[in-house]
Amino acid sequence: MARRYYALMLSAALVAVVLGVVSAYATSSLASLPTLLVWTAVALVGVNLVGAAVLYRPLGRHLAGHEIRRERLERAVRRLPMRSGLWVCFLAVVAMLGYAVAAHGSWQAMTGGSMRSLASTLIHIAVFAVYLGLITYLLALSFTVRVRRLLWERGEALKPHRGRFAARLVAVVAAVALGPLLVVLADEWAVSAGSEGMRMDAAAMEQMRHDMSAGLSMEAMRSKHQSYMTQSRQMDLLAALLLAGLLAFLATRGLSRSAAGLLQAMQKVDAGDLTAKAPVLSDDEFGRLTERFNQMLDGLNDRERLRRTFERFVPESIAGALIADEGAIAPQEREATVLFTDIERFTQIAASLAPREIMALLNAYFSKLANIIHGHHGVITQFQGDAVLACFNLPVNDAAHARSALEAALEIEREVANVSFGNGIALRTRIGISTGLVVGGTVGGGERLGYTVHGDTVNLAARLEALNKDLGTTILVSSRTAALLPETIRLRDLGAIEVRGFAEPLSVYEPLARTGASVRTTGSDQALG
Repeated sequence: MARRYYALMLSAALVAVVLGVVSAYATSSLASLPTLLVWTAVALVGVNLVGAAVLYRPLGRHLAGHEIRRERLERAVRRLPMRSGLWVCFLAVVAMLGYAVAAHGSWQAMTGGSMRSLASTLIHIAVFAVYLGLITYLLALSFTVRVRRLLWERGEALKPHRGRFAARLVAVVAAVALGPLLVVLADEWAVSAGSEGMRMDAAAMEQMRHDMSAGLSMEAMRSKHQSYMTQSRQMDLLAALLLAGLLAFLATRGLSRSAAGLLQAMQKVDAGDLTAKAPVLSDDEFGRLTERFNQMLDGLNDRERLRRTFERFVPESIAGALIADEGAIAPQEREATVLFTDIERFTQIAASLAPREIMALLNAYFSKLANIIHGHHGVITQFQGDAVLACFNLPVNDAAHARSALEAALEIEREVANVSFGNGIALRTRIGISTGLVVGGTVGGGERLGYTVHGDTVNLAARLEALNKDLGTTILVSSRTAALLPETIRLRDLGAIEVRGFAEPLSVYEPLARTGASVRTTGSDQALG
């Protein structure tokens, strides 16, 4: 990284040398070239490298592994482009001013001539120094993008500060638009200065001294000077246009780089990748926009985690509805089937286990039940100790809710019987199923809400689950549930039985299916439709 920075700082010297050499050859003023090269080497190479080392030192120490305060690191990265540009601009003024003074012979000789000629020289120095400073600024800005990306990859993301992209854009546009115009005006002032119209800048002075030493006549020198002035104006304008084009290119590239990373991240998010954060690579509006995008992505990830958490207990459609309605689903009343299941002898089982083992056993058990119930379009509304309350056809529509509930119960019975939980513990469940009017909706207060169902249907399912213990069965269904089941499902009529909490005896049925979703008619068992 250090070599990259020093190279960009030396690019100003390279630009100055290239323009100087091309101009010298084009205007046949090679005599002034050594002086320009000397001042460029001293100011834009030697002194420039010393200043660059000072500017880069805090950042270089951190990249080398030395810890510095976070605030100092952010300040060093943030200020590096501006300081680099101002430093090169100052050195360019020193180099070109020193070259002009040397070519004239002294400061007095340079300032003692026409004011227009002096103004032309100073304008040329200012314009090209500003160009070199802006080019260095944009290159250093591109360098800090690399630095920010490197720090991002190291987990040291820098926050954007108060950088203003608009101010940078105005400066570049002004330089691109006004620079060539100022150069042309300065050349015109120089041409009109003096009665003989000779431009007394550094290159012209060098050329005049060379012509006088060669013994040329005044008319020959004047003719040669006119040709020189035409070439000089053309070269000045061409140099200004080239530097303006370079500025526009660097500014455009910086804009595209700032937007490219954000655009790539957006495309990944659009494809479903919510982990595709964009690195904050600039200190301007694009940096703050990227930071806001990442914060939005964090919010989406939180929302997605919430949705996945909901889906562990309710189907995806319910999770989406809860999130969309901020957890408040409007109350609904309809006929639905309620399934209530409880673990047989769980109190004795839990007494022999440590608390952590109890939680592990319940989590494994509940996970299996949740997968089965959700697979049959049911919604788990409550976990009560070791019991599970699930509802079918509310809030998710399911026309075959009675069959879905029974098939879920049969699968639960089969799956629980075939696996062990915790440390090889075998469990057995009792299940009650009833069908009737059920009211469902969110309840709670303030920020705490929960989805639940109410009604005698819910109470009956719990009572039927408990009745299994007295009858020696594992699954019992109510008469309304039995009436809604297809004829292919075999049930045993256990008669009218008194159920606690209900005034009249209720007809209760036991499903005979133990190996599949449907049962064929066998023996004297009654098939109900």
